[in-house]
Amino acid sequence: MKQFSRNQKLSWIAALGAALGLAAASFRLPGGDDLYRYYLPFIQGCFDCGYVPYFAQWTLAALRLLPDYPLAWPIWTLVSVVGFLTLAYVTEVNPFLLLISFPMLGQVWLGQVDVLVALGLALFLFGKNPYLRGMGLILALTKPQLTGLPILFGLLLESPRLWPKLLLAPVLTMTLSLFIYGPDWPMRWIANSTAGLPVHVWRLASMDIWRFGLFLAPLPLFFRGKRERLLSGLLVSALATPFYGVYSYVVFLLFDVKWWMALLSYAWLLGFFLWREEAMRLAWVLPVGMLLEMGIVEWKRRAKGVHSP
Repeated sequence: MKQFSRNQKLSWIAALGAALGLAAASFRLPGGDDLYRYYLPFIQGCFDCGYVPYFAQWTLAALRLLPDYPLAWPIWTLVSVVGFLTLAYVTEVNPFLLLISFPMLGQVWLGQVDVLVALGLALFLFGKNPYLRGMGLILALTKPQLTGLPILFGLLLESPRLWPKLLLAPVLTMTLSLFIYGPDWPMRWIANSTAGLPVHVWRLASMDIWRFGLFLAPLPLFFRGKRERLLSGLLVSALATPFYGVYSYVVFLLFDVKWWMALLSYAWLLGFFLWREEAMRLAWVLPVGMLLEMGIVEWKRRAKGVHSP
């Protein structure tokens, strides 16, 4: 059992209060648009309704247990909030700052499913059994635009002798999906995602900056620690793909959240009175700021000859 300091205990008490507030609000307010419009129809067989890989029908299977509208979103909100709190305990970040960050509010309001992606990354990073870690990769790849790059660079830090064990579950899953959904499903998924994915305010930040963010793609190789490389990969992905919603920023905040990061997640609101919702295109300042801090810390660490854990 972990021993908490007084400040950590206060953070957890505040986080539990915030969690109860979010859960209670979901029973009273309208929301869950993405859950009802995309994910529930997807797991029911409408592949063109969702924009995740077809094998995500298996990773999102828990959604089949949800009751019908209007209770599906409140119940999923409760599951998601409890899930993120549990993962915050594992990653040892401040749970209160995580829950009050803007991406977390977006995650809850839309009924997004990134808690499963985050669970997969946590299994991959902290798991001891390589086969279980490989199963974590399947969960994480529910949204490959978020996790593909950090997983690739993370594997490079693993012993090549572990790769067959780590990749067994993903390879079997991909092979089975080709038999079940047809060998052309990846092309159908990509075509649907690139042509049909709606352009909404949550994607504006990545759509504006991704062409510049591509130049940052090799940056995770600068970091030697597994956690740092995974986190930097997530941050670079937020800047280097046009399919990264601001609500998914909660995934990288799960691995590092400080008071200024939670505050910076709301920085786009400074332009709200000029551009209204389109001011969210400025939200990329959060991953940029976090990358700058990580780079400075790593640079100082190397200058002192200290290696990342």
